[in-house]
Order: sequence, then structure tokens, then C-alpha cells
Amino acid sequence: MKIYTLLFFLLITSATNAQVQDLIEREAAYHHFNGNVLVQSSSSINYEASFGYADLEKETSIHKHSRFDIGSLTKQFTAAAILHLVHDGKINLDDRINDHLGSFANNKWKKVTIHQLLTHTSGIPSIYQTEQGLDIFFPEEEPIALEDLILKFSEGKLISSPGKEFNYSNSGYVLLAAIIENVTGSTFEEYLQRKIFDAYGLEHTSFLPDSNSALPYFGYLPSNIVRAPIYHYSWSIGAGGVYSTTHDLSTWVEVITSDNFLTQELRATFITNHTRDLGNLGYGYGWQITRDGIVEHDGGTYGFISFLSFDPKTKDHHVLLTNRSFESITDFGKSGEKIRSLSNKIWDIKNGKEIEIHPKRSDNKIASHNVLLDTREQIVIEQTETGNYVFYSGSNLSDIIPNTAIAPDSELNKKVLNISNHLEKGQYWRFASYCNGEMKFVAYSGLFRLGFSSMRKRVGDNLEIIPFLVNESSAMLRMKGDDGSLHLIIYFNEEGKVMGVYDRNFYSPKDPQKMKAYPIGENQLFIDGFPYGENSATLTLKNDTVVIEQFGREVSFKKK
Repeated sequence: MKIYTLLFFLLITSATNAQVQDLIEREAAYHHFNGNVLVQSSSSINYEASFGYADLEKETSIHKHSRFDIGSLTKQFTAAAILHLVHDGKINLDDRINDHLGSFANNKWKKVTIHQLLTHTSGIPSIYQTEQGLDIFFPEEEPIALEDLILKFSEGKLISSPGKEFNYSNSGYVLLAAIIENVTGSTFEEYLQRKIFDAYGLEHTSFLPDSNSALPYFGYLPSNIVRAPIYHYSWSIGAGGVYSTTHDLSTWVEVITSDNFLTQELRATFITNHTRDLGNLGYGYGWQITRDGIVEHDGGTYGFISFLSFDPKTKDHHVLLTNRSFESITDFGKSGEKIRSLSNKIWDIKNGKEIEIHPKRSDNKIASHNVLLDTREQIVIEQTETGNYVFYSGSNLSDIIPNTAIAPDSELNKKVLNISNHLEKGQYWRFASYCNGEMKFVAYSGLFRLGFSSMRKRVGDNLEIIPFLVNESSAMLRMKGDDGSLHLIIYFNEEGKVMGVYDRNFYSPKDPQKMKAYPIGENQLFIDGFPYGENSATLTLKNDTVVIEQFGREVSFKKK
């Protein structure tokens, strides 16, 4: 019986590893992932791979020991250094920060504690973020003194009372670096090198790039990739700036989940959710904590995106490091969303859930087409030396499904169409009839109208609300106007009543553009929207129709 159990376990593990491999290799095939990935169960590596170039100009390949700027993953090292000072009796977590800041003490921060800096609940506004009373500035290649960096945000007013709200603040971790320097008499870099990197065997982790370090790049289309600037780590000291590898970060997970790291009490507080419920995520000390108890964090800076995620119960973990990101501020967050999505899918695979992965590229040749649709729009497919490109004259192809309402072919769809109609016309009292008790009160009291009106203003005149995705627990709606569009999510309770409406993303109107497309079968193309900051779709050419598939839905257009 034990032999059969072992064989079954090995078969499951092998299938899981193959799924993870398919997931990552498909992403790399479409140039969405360029970097290193390591997936480990307890103390055994399940999957490890490297993709792309560390130096594109020299065609130097990434290898398993390539180093990457890990951005905000640095925060966990800063937090660990603070806990070492607590362990050594030098500070307490409830100490006021002014007691340990020396000349950097600020009367505005007199009630702020070390714990609040660690958990982003200090109320101190973050550097590099606007609308917080601070001048906009950008990091540079030349170093900046810690004193000058703190001056960049020390005049900003608190955006909330200390301990009252979670507001992610890089400034807080800069101040933690200042506390470490003031208490130890060492520079922050020296203290981390001695107490964390050297002490725990993180041999390839430090503040400066070396010959094994990948260079950062902007862009995901091979023809449009450009070098990203490298700024000096001192511009984000404490909050970012460390270079590391997948292996060192894997070792780090093994360290902090073992008895070799501090005391049991301090290990627990390191990865405990110290903030109130924040949706799917809470925050520990330099760590995000999911509702499922997964401990993780992301990092992002010019041309670099990183992600580390682990289960403290099983010690299963994975690391994703890439030297590729979007350049524009508006799209940069989508680079982080992509890597977080891959992390979530890895956990789903491990938990036996179905996931959606990109279709496999094929060797089929798709000839140039110019298809006139019965809507009077055109779909143009070009075949060039660099592959296929698709252009749709109506809008971006990634907008076809969101701009196409669901059919009234079920009671659920009819209900969502009615809700959308009432919201579009401002008939909130009719919308209220579809809500549960709490949401109904919000709708009848006028509170919902106030919030929804602000959403309407963002998209502009000529409002149209289009429901385009529906299931038993939620519905996705596109609210579009002259100035842009919002995607709204409506959540239903078990009785099918509306219990919440949330805005998900704002989209500025864009002119139609050509998108790279890849053959995935006979007369079938995968339209790759990601490099353009758009959603992807599948296009199939049939005898008298063109079929677009996206978000699990199909829309057919008749050829004219």
C-alpha cells in the first residue's frame, strides 16, 4: 500500500510540475516573461528555469544565478533587521520613532511607532507618490544622502492618524533604515550585509549590481525593447534597492521558517497579519498576507519586477524575477499584475484547480486578409517578415467583448441587463430592488448615488453601461463615455442579491492600433494584447464569419 501511495504522489507531483512548466514556457514564448523562476515544495525544487537575456545587446543569457533588482522585496530584509534589534534589546516595536531617529526626529511624527512604520499604518506620506503634499521627483543614477532623501518627504502632512489606516508608504521604510543606522552606528548597508545576508548564507544578495546582474529593459515586443535606466539604491534605501537571486530568496524562505531565525515569537510576528481586513491582503512586517494565509510580496522598479510567495505551514514557495516591465507610468502596474497572476496560477496548480494558459503557438501560416464585416467595420490581417498583425477599425480588438452586451438568454442575464439599464438611466430606486438589505439601504439613502455619480463623471458624457461577463457570484460591466471607460464588478450573495458594486479599472480612450498576432491553428490567431497594455483575444476565420473569443465568451461577426 505504501508503494502505491508513493507512486500516486509522484504522479501527481510530476503532473503539477508539467503544468507549471507549460504555464511559464507559454508566457515566455509570447515574450511576457524574461527572467528566472523557481518553484519549491518544502526542501525540494520542483521546477526551475531561465528565459531570455540578461544583456540584450551582448546576447548574454539569463542563468539560474543571475541577480535582479528586487525592489520592494527589500522591505522584508529591513523588517528582519529591525526584529534583530528588538531581539538584542536595542529597541521595542512600540517605541516612538522619534526616540531613535536622532537629528531626523520630526514633531509631525511624535506619535508614530516602529510597529506602524513596519505595517504602513503610520500615516506618513510615501515618496514617489503624488497628491500627498509632496514635490514630484524621480530617482537618479548618482547617490543621495539619507538626510537629503528624508527631506524629500519630511514636510508632508500625515494623511491619516497613526495606527488608523493602511497607506503603503516607502517613506516609512526609509525611516526604518535611518533608525537602524542611528541605533547601531553602522550604515544600513553594512548592518544588513553582516546581520542578514552574511549571517544566513545569502551569498548573492547585496546592494550593488555585479557581472552576474541582469540589466533592466522596457517593453514586451521584441522589436520595441529599450534599456531602462538604473538608479542608485540610496534613493529607496530601506524600501528597495537590493539585488538577489531566486536561489538566495528560496534560501531566505527556508531561514525564516526555521528555528535558526530569531525566536518563535518574533518569527510569528514577522509574518502575522497586523492590519485590518484589506480585501484579499493584509500586511505583516514587510510581507503581504492573503486570506488563505499565504505570505508574499512583490517588487517593481524601472525594468525589474519580482515576486516571492510561500506557505508558512508547508514551506512550499516560489520566486519569480524578471528584467522586463512597461515604461509608461499608466501601464507599469500591469507588469506587476502579470507576475502576481503567474504566482496565483502556480498556487492554483498546486491546489488542483483549473487554470487558463496561453494557447500553444503553431507553425501555420496565416495569409493577409482584409475582411469587411456586416457592421461596416474592417478586420485587417497582415503577414509580414516579423509575423502577423491584426487591426480592427472599430476599436482595439481587446475591446470587442467588453463592448458587446450579453444576450438575454437566461434569467440571470436578464437580471444583469436590467440592473445595467437602471444604473445607466440613474434609476437607483429600481436598482435597489435587486439589492440585499445593507446595499438596499445604501441605494435608498442616496449614498450610492453620490458614489456612482463620481464614477459617471470620470467617464464623461454619452454614458453607456454594457454587461459583458456574468456568473452566479458576480457580473462585469463596462461603463463607457466620451472621456474613457470603467470596468465595474457587481457581487451577488447566495440569494442572488447585489451586495456590492466596485470600480475595477479606468481605461482612457485609445485609437485603434495594430496588434501582434501569432498562429495557433488553421485560420486561427492569438491576438497578443499584453505588450500594448490591452487584453488578449483569439480570432478564428471561418467561411462566412469571424469569431472573437475572450474572457470565455465568443462574439461572431458575419463577413459582408
